[in-house]
Amino acid sequence: MTADPLAPLDLAFWNIESPAHPMHLGALGVFAAPAATAAAHAADLLAGRSAAVPGLRMRIRDVWQPTAFGGAVREPAPAFDPRHHVRLHLPTDDFQDAAGRLMEQPLLRGRPPWEAHVLPGADGDSFAVLFKFHHALADGLRALT
Repeated sequence: MTADPLAPLDLAFWNIESPAHPMHLGALGVFAAPAATAAAHAADLLAGRSAAVPGLRMRIRDVWQPTAFGGAVREPAPAFDPRHHVRLHLPTDDFQDAAGRLMEQPLLRGRPPWEAHVLPGADGDSFAVLFKFHHALADGLRALT
């Protein structure tokens, strides 16, 4: 894959982001399964499968363009490691509260703009997965193909 300029709408989402107004989205799924083993397995599975999705290996890099303000390109991330994007957390009593705290944190620029958080339930019978991604990555499924 080579560098590809961001579409105008994706570029707008990328450029209007600020610490007070993050431009990422999230999806939380809750699953009934033994939390200790299933959560660790889910984290391994997400890391392994995400490496095979070309769009998830792409980072967004700001570029200077003489004819446009605030240009950016989507390009392959050097030394992409999905383990830097998939995190297994300590058990929690409240998936929604944990997800809310994680959603407050901005995604790191310079890396592919997504994260997956696996949250084991303190009850031992459930776990949740929070998938967090920047709007510039996820505006339309074309970004993930």
